[in-house]
Amino acid sequence: MDSLVIEFYRHYPHLKHNKAVESFISQGANQKLVEDFLRHPSAMKEDRLNEAFKAHYFDIRFTSYVSSSLYFHSVNFDKHIRKYSERHPLTLDNQTNEEGMSFIDLVPDPSPDISPFTNYSTLGECLENEELLKAYKTLTDKQKHILDLAYVQELSDTEIARMFGVSQQAVSKTHRKALCILKTILEKGES
Repeated sequence: MDSLVIEFYRHYPHLKHNKAVESFISQGANQKLVEDFLRHPSAMKEDRLNEAFKAHYFDIRFTSYVSSSLYFHSVNFDKHIRKYSERHPLTLDNQTNEEGMSFIDLVPDPSPDISPFTNYSTLGECLENEELLKAYKTLTDKQKHILDLAYVQELSDTEIARMFGVSQQAVSKTHRKALCILKTILEKGES
């Protein structure tokens, strides 16, 4: 590759620091075209090389156009949304008094720390569906424990992995396997 690039730039020194040419030459299929042209130059090979470069350059320009177009459309969309929300504020955003408080400030914030299963220590205790409970009881102790931690204590696989001293992937695999076992048992029971 390096000798090919050196040879190419020896013949075409004016293209040496051109980013489009550098990216063109870095692609495998284009390297073969350049190498073939340099070893056995002909008008047909030069035309093929030029056509490949034109297609490559078109892709660069088209990608750049789409990228900048998306950027400007997103900026304009954001301006439009901001202008609309300033002209038509939501009721919760309206001011309630001179102190600058709004209705949204008066809405109580439900604590994210409260788990829906705070009265339970295991998933088995809060399952009401008999088939699901029977399926849960067929799991290994490790699988049950991981499901308990994930769904009752709402821990992530990474946090569970730290507790067990294993990799996150191992916990995730056990978690998925336990769910697959439950699904399989429930599907068999329904048929």
